[in-house]
Amino acid sequence: MSAIVDLLWVLLCAGLVFVMQAGFLCLESGLTRTKNSINVAAKNLSDFAVAALLFWAVGFGLMFGPSMAGWIGTGLFGLAGQLPDEPRLLGFVLFQIMFCATAATIVSGAVAERMRFGAYLALSAWVSLVVYPVYGHWAWGGAWEPGTRGWLAELGFVDFAGSTVVHSVGGWVALLVVMRMGPRSGRFPAEGPPPVIPAGNLPLAMLGALLLFFGWLGFNGGSTLAFDARVPGVLLHTTLAAAAGAVAGLWVGRWLHGYFEVLYLINGLIAGLVAVTAGAHALSAPAALLVGAVGALAMAAANEWLLRRRIDDAVGAIPAHLAAGAWGTLAVGLLGDPAALGTGLDRGAQVGVQLLGIVVCGLWCALATALFLWLVRDRDLRVTPEEERGGLNVAEHGARTELIELLDAMEEQRRSGDLSARVPEEDFTEVGQIARAYNRVIAALQAATQRTLALVREMRDGLLTFEPEGTLLSLNPGAEQLLGVPAGEALGRPLPEVLRRAGHASPPPLERLTKPGATLELRMARGGARTFYELSIDDFHQDGRTLYSAVLRDISDRKHVELQLQRERDLAQVTLASIGDGVITTDEAGLIQYLNPVAERLTGWPAHQARGQPVTTVYRLLDEGGGEPLPNPVREVLHGKTPAPRREHALLLRRDGERIPVLDTAAPIRSRDGFLLGAVLVFHDVTVTLNLARELSHQATHDALTGVPNRREFERRLTELLSRPDQTRHVLCYLDLDQFKVVNDTCGHVAGDELLRQVTQLIRNLLRSADTLARLGGDEFGLILQGCDAEHALPVVQRIREAIADFRFAWGERSFAIGVSIGMVPIGPLEREPGPLLAAADAACYAAKEAGRNRIHVYQPDDRQLLERQGQMQWVARLQAALDEDRLRLYAQPIVPLHGDGGAPHVEILVRLEEDGRLIQPGAFLPAAERYGLMPRIDQWVVRNTLAWLGDRLRQQGRLEGLYAINLSGASLSDERFRQDLQTLLQTMQLPPGTVCFEITETAAMASLSTVAHFIGEVKRLGCLFALDDFGSGLSSFAYLKNLPVDFLKIDGSFVKDIESDPIDLAMVQAINAIGHVMGLRTVAEYVSSEAILQRVRELGVDFAQGYHVGQPQPLDALAPVRRMPR
Repeated sequence: MSAIVDLLWVLLCAGLVFVMQAGFLCLESGLTRTKNSINVAAKNLSDFAVAALLFWAVGFGLMFGPSMAGWIGTGLFGLAGQLPDEPRLLGFVLFQIMFCATAATIVSGAVAERMRFGAYLALSAWVSLVVYPVYGHWAWGGAWEPGTRGWLAELGFVDFAGSTVVHSVGGWVALLVVMRMGPRSGRFPAEGPPPVIPAGNLPLAMLGALLLFFGWLGFNGGSTLAFDARVPGVLLHTTLAAAAGAVAGLWVGRWLHGYFEVLYLINGLIAGLVAVTAGAHALSAPAALLVGAVGALAMAAANEWLLRRRIDDAVGAIPAHLAAGAWGTLAVGLLGDPAALGTGLDRGAQVGVQLLGIVVCGLWCALATALFLWLVRDRDLRVTPEEERGGLNVAEHGARTELIELLDAMEEQRRSGDLSARVPEEDFTEVGQIARAYNRVIAALQAATQRTLALVREMRDGLLTFEPEGTLLSLNPGAEQLLGVPAGEALGRPLPEVLRRAGHASPPPLERLTKPGATLELRMARGGARTFYELSIDDFHQDGRTLYSAVLRDISDRKHVELQLQRERDLAQVTLASIGDGVITTDEAGLIQYLNPVAERLTGWPAHQARGQPVTTVYRLLDEGGGEPLPNPVREVLHGKTPAPRREHALLLRRDGERIPVLDTAAPIRSRDGFLLGAVLVFHDVTVTLNLARELSHQATHDALTGVPNRREFERRLTELLSRPDQTRHVLCYLDLDQFKVVNDTCGHVAGDELLRQVTQLIRNLLRSADTLARLGGDEFGLILQGCDAEHALPVVQRIREAIADFRFAWGERSFAIGVSIGMVPIGPLEREPGPLLAAADAACYAAKEAGRNRIHVYQPDDRQLLERQGQMQWVARLQAALDEDRLRLYAQPIVPLHGDGGAPHVEILVRLEEDGRLIQPGAFLPAAERYGLMPRIDQWVVRNTLAWLGDRLRQQGRLEGLYAINLSGASLSDERFRQDLQTLLQTMQLPPGTVCFEITETAAMASLSTVAHFIGEVKRLGCLFALDDFGSGLSSFAYLKNLPVDFLKIDGSFVKDIESDPIDLAMVQAINAIGHVMGLRTVAEYVSSEAILQRVRELGVDFAQGYHVGQPQPLDALAPVRRMPR
C-alpha cells in the first residue's frame, strides 16, 4: 500500500511540475512585448515537446543509467527499449522529464525577442540531450540505482531538487547565449541609462509567477520520491522561502528604483523558490526564510551587474535562476542540518563540496554551450534588425493581428501622403476604436492642411522646399514673384542655380543652404536696382529623409534703414570700444541703455542682459574697508546732486560675486533744451595699479630671497615698538651665520641662497606669530621677541642656536654643518632709541663670534669686550672722515745695513692720523680699520701718495736713490680691485727698478698663498721688491717660504727685543736668519732698541736693523716736500 501511495505522490507531483511549464509560458509572454508574445509562448510549448522526446530517448539513460566511473550513464535508454514496464520506474521517468523541460525552458525567457525559433529548438535539444543529463549524472547519478552514483554525489554534493542541477544549468546556458547574441535593439543607448522596455501584459506575468509557485510544490515535494514525513516540512520551507523572496525583492526594488518594481517582486519570488530547492529537506523554517530573502538579494545584485555589463536578459532569468541557484546550493553547507544531509561531512567540508559542485556546473555548461555556439552561425542564431523591429510573431510565425493590420494601413498612408484615405474601422474591438480615432485625426489634419495651403498660396513671402542635394521640390507663388522665375522652370533644378538666375551673382554654397536654423542675407541685382532678401532655413523629415524648407522675404526697405543706423552706431561703438574705460549709459529712470565691452567685462553683465536693468543692479559699489554699500553715482546725478569726487577707489561687486577696485565719474546727459535724458558713467579697473603699489610696498619692506622683512622694515618695527607707552619688556637679537661663506664659496651663490631660505624657515618655525624675524643683509638676521624678558628669551634663542647647529644643509652629494653667533640685548621699558640697541646687538654678536662662534652673548652695559669693540666702532667714522679730509700723514723710518757700506737709503713708509692738531699712532686706529674693512682704502691712500712723492722726486732730480718699503694689509691683498689698481699705477709711474718694496705679513700671505704668490710675481716684473714682515709671529712655517718669491725676511720684533736675555728668542732669530740666507733672502731685525741688541744681531749675521735705536720715524717731508693726492 505504501508503494502505491508513493507512486501516486510522484505522479501527482509530476503533474504539478508540468504546471510550471504553463507558468513559464505566462510569465515570459507577459514580460515581453506583445509583438513577440506568440513567439515566446511557442518556444515554451515547443521546448517541452523536444525535451520530453529526447530525454526519454537518450537523456534519462545518460543521467540515471548504470554509471561508467561516475561520469556518465550507460543504460535505461528509452529509444533502445531498455526501460522495463515497472510502474515506479516509469513514474520516475515521467517526473524527471518535467525536470529536464524546466531546465530547457529557462533559456527561452533570457533570449526572448531576438533568437531564431529554429536555433532555439536546436539549443533546447542540446540541453536536453547533453548539457543537463551529463551534469545531472554527476550530481544525481544513483538516484534510481543507488550503486551507480556520480562522482560529485560520491564526494557528498547535495542538491535536493535542483537549484544547481536544473536552475543553474539553465542560467549558465542562457548567460553564454545572451552574451553571444548581444542586447536587443535600443536596450543600451550610447549615452544615458538603459531605458525600461515595457512588458506586454504584467497581470499575465504575475499569473505565471503564481502558477510557478504552485507547481514548485510538486517540484520540491516530489523530490522526496515518497509520501513520507519529510513532505510537510519540504512544502512549508518552500512556501516560506518564496514569501521571503517576494517581500525582499519588492523592497530591494523600491530601494534601487524609488518605486515598488513588479519585476523584482516576480523574480524575488522565483529566486526564493530556486534558492530553497537545494536544501528544502534539511533546512529549518528560519533558515528557509533567510535562504529565500538572500536569494532575492543575490538576484537583485546579479541583475544590476548584468545591466552595468550591458548584458540583456529579457525577463531576468539569469539572476533569478543562476545567482539564486548558486546561493541556495552553497546555503546547504552553511545552514543545512548535517543529519538530514546524511553525507557524513562536517560543515566546512560540506561547504567545500557544494562550492566545487557550483564551479563544475559553470565550467561544464560554458564548455558545452560554447561548443554549440561554435557550430551555429550568427545569421542562424539571431533574427535581422528589420525582423526584430517588426516583431517575431510575424517574422517567425506569420501570426498577424488586428493591431498589425492597423499599423500597416497607417504606414501605407504615410508613404502615399494621401490625407483623404481612411483606415478600416472594425466595431466592438479596441483596435477598431483606435482606427476610428485615427481617422478623425486625419480628417482634422486634412482640413488644417488645406487651410494652410490656401494661406501659403496667398502670402507675399516665398516658401521653398528642397533636397539635401539642393534640388528644388516646391515653391509658392510668393517665391515665384520674388525670384522672378516661374515654378515650371525652377522645380527640379538646384537652388543655387535658381538664385543665380534670379540675379544673385554668388549664391551661397550648398553647405550654408542646408544648415538648419541659418538665416542668410541675399543681395540681388535685377533691372539695375539692388534688392535685399532674407532666406531662413530649417529642416524637416519625410519618409526617413531629411528635407529643407526656406522662407524668402524682401527686406530692402528695412536694410537701407539698418545700414544708415549701423554706420552711425558703428562709429559710436568703435569710439566707445576703443577706450580702455568702462562706459554705461542710462535713461532718465536709471535703466541701462548701453554698456561698452569693457563695462561688460568689469561688471560681468552681457550687454543684452543688462539692457533695461536698473543701474543699481548692475553697478554696485562697496566700501573696501567695511564692505558697506556706497551711493551709486548715477543715481546721485539723476537726482540732481553732484556726486562727491572719490579720491579713493571703491569695490565694484560683479555679477559673479567677485570684487574689483574701480575709480568712476558720472555726468548727466541732457537734450538741447536742457531736459535730462539720462546719465553716463565712466569707470576703470585699478587692480593692476593697486597690485603694483602693494607689490612695490612689499618689495620695499621685505627681503626678496627669504620673504621676511628687510633691514628697513625691521628698524621701523623696532622704532614702533619702542614708541609704545606700555612698560613691556622685549629682547633684540642679532644673528650671524657661521660657515656660510664655506657653502657659498664651495657650491656657489645658488646654494648659498637656498641655505638662507631653509635657515629662515627653520628659525620661523621656532617663533611665535608676534615675533619679528628680518634679514639685515648677507647672512645676518635680526630678531625681536615681543613681550619677553631676557630670562624667558634665552631658552628660545638657545633653541634657535641648537636647531641651526643640528641642521645639515645638503647640496648635491655634499652636506654642510653651519652654526650661528647670536648677540642678545634686553630692551627695558625706558628704551626709546633704536640706534644704540642695534649697535649693542651687533657688538654682542661680534663678541659671540670672537669667543669661538656658534654661541650666544648677552649684552651687559659694563661688558669690557663690548666696550672695546664699541670704541673700535667709533673709530670707523673718524677714519672715514680722515680719509675724506686727507688727514693721514706719511712718516719714514730708516732701515740700516749692518755690514759694509751703507749705500743708498732704505726706509719704511709709516702712517699717522692727524686729529685736532695732534698725531695719533697707528696702533690706536689700525685694529679698527682692519676689523671694519677700511684697510684697502688706507693702503690705497698710502700707496698713491708715496708713489706720487717718488714720482715728484724723480722728475725734480732725474733719478731716485734708495729703497722705499710700503706695507700692504691682508685685506688689500685679498681685494682683486686693489691689486689691479696697484699694478696699473705702477705701470703708469714707471719708477726705476728696485725703488719700491712692498711689505706683507706672514699671516696675510698664508691666508691666500696661491693668490699672493701670483700677485708678487706680477708686481716683481714691474721692478718692485717684496719683504715678508713680522716673520715668526704667525704660522711660522719655513715651508711656505719656498712658495713666496720675496726678497727680504723681516724677523718679528717679539723675538728681537729679548734676544740678550732669552736664549730661545736668540735661537729663533739665529734659525730664521740662517734659513733666510740659505734661501737667498736678506734679513731685517725689527725692534732694535739698544746698542747691545744691535751688536748681537750683527754678530748673528743679520743684514739690516730697524728700530728706535738706529733711527726714529720722521715726517716724509723731512726728506723732500710731500705731494698729497687730491681726495
